[in-house]
Amino acid sequence: MARGCGRLLWRCRLQRRRIKRAMVALSALLVAFTLLIYWNPAGSVKARNFGKNLDGNWDSWRNLIRSLVGEPLFTPVPSVDCQSPPQSGYPFCDPSLGPEQRATDLIARLTLDEIINQTTSIAPDIPRLGIGPYNWRSNCLHGWSKSGGHWYSGLTWTVFAAPVGLGATFNPALIKKVGQVTADEGRALHNLMLAHFDGNSTEAAGLNCFSPNVNLLRDPRWGRAQETFGEDPYLLSQIGAAYTHGLQEGDDPKYLKVAACAKHFAVHSGPEELRMEFRANVSLHDLYDTYLPAFKSQVLGAKVSQMMPAYSGMRCKYQPNGAPDAANPFLLKTVLRQQFDAPNISIISDNGAIIGTVVFQKFASNFEEGAAVCINATTDLDLGFDEIYPHFLPSAVKDSLVSAETVKESVWRSFLLRIRLGDFDPSSMVPYQFINSSHLDTLANQELNLQAARESIVLLKNTLDTLPLSVDGIRKLAVIGPNANATRTLLSNYEGIPSSITSVLGGIEDAVNGSHIEVSYAPGCASVKCPNTTGFKTALELVHDADYVVLVMGLDSTVESEGHDRAETTCESVEHDILALPGCQTELVEEVIYLNSRVILVLINGGPVSLSTLHDHKGILGIVEAFYPGAVGGTAVADVLFGKYNPAGRLPMTVYDSIEDVPAATNYDMSYPPGRTYRYFGGTPLFAFGYGLSYTEFTYSNLMVSPSTIEPCESIKVSFSVQNSGEIGGDEVIQVYVDPPKISGKKFIPNRQLLGFERVFIKSSVVHTSSFELNPYLLSLVDEDGEHYLFPGQYTVLAGGSSDGAHVGEEFTITGSITNVKDCPKSPQCLAC
Repeated sequence: MARGCGRLLWRCRLQRRRIKRAMVALSALLVAFTLLIYWNPAGSVKARNFGKNLDGNWDSWRNLIRSLVGEPLFTPVPSVDCQSPPQSGYPFCDPSLGPEQRATDLIARLTLDEIINQTTSIAPDIPRLGIGPYNWRSNCLHGWSKSGGHWYSGLTWTVFAAPVGLGATFNPALIKKVGQVTADEGRALHNLMLAHFDGNSTEAAGLNCFSPNVNLLRDPRWGRAQETFGEDPYLLSQIGAAYTHGLQEGDDPKYLKVAACAKHFAVHSGPEELRMEFRANVSLHDLYDTYLPAFKSQVLGAKVSQMMPAYSGMRCKYQPNGAPDAANPFLLKTVLRQQFDAPNISIISDNGAIIGTVVFQKFASNFEEGAAVCINATTDLDLGFDEIYPHFLPSAVKDSLVSAETVKESVWRSFLLRIRLGDFDPSSMVPYQFINSSHLDTLANQELNLQAARESIVLLKNTLDTLPLSVDGIRKLAVIGPNANATRTLLSNYEGIPSSITSVLGGIEDAVNGSHIEVSYAPGCASVKCPNTTGFKTALELVHDADYVVLVMGLDSTVESEGHDRAETTCESVEHDILALPGCQTELVEEVIYLNSRVILVLINGGPVSLSTLHDHKGILGIVEAFYPGAVGGTAVADVLFGKYNPAGRLPMTVYDSIEDVPAATNYDMSYPPGRTYRYFGGTPLFAFGYGLSYTEFTYSNLMVSPSTIEPCESIKVSFSVQNSGEIGGDEVIQVYVDPPKISGKKFIPNRQLLGFERVFIKSSVVHTSSFELNPYLLSLVDEDGEHYLFPGQYTVLAGGSSDGAHVGEEFTITGSITNVKDCPKSPQCLAC
């Protein structure tokens, strides 16, 4: 009996010990998990995904841990030490002084050699003054780019839709939020890298970033069409300014959160293969009417901090022989610094552009002269891996090709920008220096990413209201195409490092998960170039008994990219139009719709894709333009296909019927027949600028213009009603255009101009009232000399959901004499002012 009781007691003690060991192990695991996902400044991707898999809400895990253990320990490590003597007593380290005074004091303390060394994109340290090295290389076109630093393992962040897709949202408020998230993540990455490298910012991804790209999408072949917001100056100005506001502005108005850098100033949109040596011939009208407005809006409207000249050059009336943009005093000094009133803006060359003035442009005879002409034109920083400035400016100064004062002014502007970023101030004064890993890849950021991707999607066709697809009505769904399971392609270029990427196939599988739908997949083509029909047979076997076929076609970086414009492709020796689907993709579509007439076509691309032989085929029931939709793009596409989201994106560019509708890529004359963009194109497009469908219908009525007659320098007010006459709620992109009068003998008059837009959600049956004020600057026209004038005559205001199609319209008249808009004292002087 006693022995039995003893054995029982022993077992109880053993069990207690096992439970205690298990509790200790569990506690250790929780601590390790906490450290792994929270204190680690990188934020482990695996741990993040583990947390997401547990309850689908990473922020909930992180906030729970915060509530239990408090905030993480993060100590900012500045790249400039202004706390130690002797520099702590110098004015350049005094935060109470103005940035200009501080930069002036710093320059006065540097030797000429030290000053010249600061003209490079990876500026070296100045140890005697506590100034660490600084990396000016960063990009943030649609989220922070991984280019610019050597990132340590585990860092992930948000990758939004490509800029051309962001332009398709027609939603400046959304794009400002995208800029804000990008700035937060860029600051976090900068701070984490500084801490990781002990204050050495050569790998810290500088706080300036080469974005936004506000070059106008002039030519559909352009390999970098994906990088810009579209073809219209007003859209470019509004979306570009919103992005810059989001990047630069934070809670502390004293400091820039990030310094935006608008590029590529100014006349630049291909040909990519010739960009290092090409000089565009441009009229003063086209320069000020088409190519400069978005840059002017960046400077005057958004207060952009930096500008990057293009690789290429230009010729105009004032420079008949032309000059590379980085060495162009008319462009940089006269236009940017004087006309745009930006004497202190920082100017950084494109990568290797200073070398290019000698090697490719043949503008300078040697590197010493090349360095001199560029810095004399006020290009302040030499971006390149083999920088010319630090090697050849000393001799250029010695040989009197450039003055020491000119070099000092350039470096003064660089330090001015760093001071405005808070780089010289104590961390306690700069709240942005405490932004850490808790801002990276958050649930809120990913929700915004999904919203942006959804809003970028354009519905081009929807026969018989086939879309959205009903899960209940489908047994088998075939997903086919070279972009169906693509992931990296969705990110576009200058991408960041996302924690995950959802392909279109993945998004569809997630959307139907738990249903009875059987999803089958085949790429059909071996690659996007699809040079032959290899792979067709396997794909076509899935088509016969499918209820619907989703074809995911389009482009990728092998077809369009920086340095590489689109070109003719072939399908087994048969040539296709440059703007058509590459290779045998068209043949694959044709064979699929021959076997199955229930096809939904999804396009993944940057530049416009012509579907001239396919768009009206009765077997293609729906066409969805997704552009490069980012890391969550597959989810966004599936949400549109299955009705979780009602699409309302609008085309930010004209889709031409064929390349025959487009002049040569080297021709920068906007009105050269048949004309470029909807503003000057004289033909009929396949899909017009601003076009896009919805799952509901909108009706415009009651347009009023007040007053109907104005003098120059007066504004008009436009109001009208928009009713959702369909059965479901949805966004409408309301667009306001003006048709100017034709003026005898003047070829500079555009067909039509976008002068206002808004994206609004309207519930079913609800009537929304829109109102716009069109100021004198918006109503002005640019003459042959590049001046904005108000011309007397009869104008027509149009309101609708596209640049063509159904509109309501009303006329108004400008009386009086021709008036320069500069003489209108109350008028703004840019498209985003």
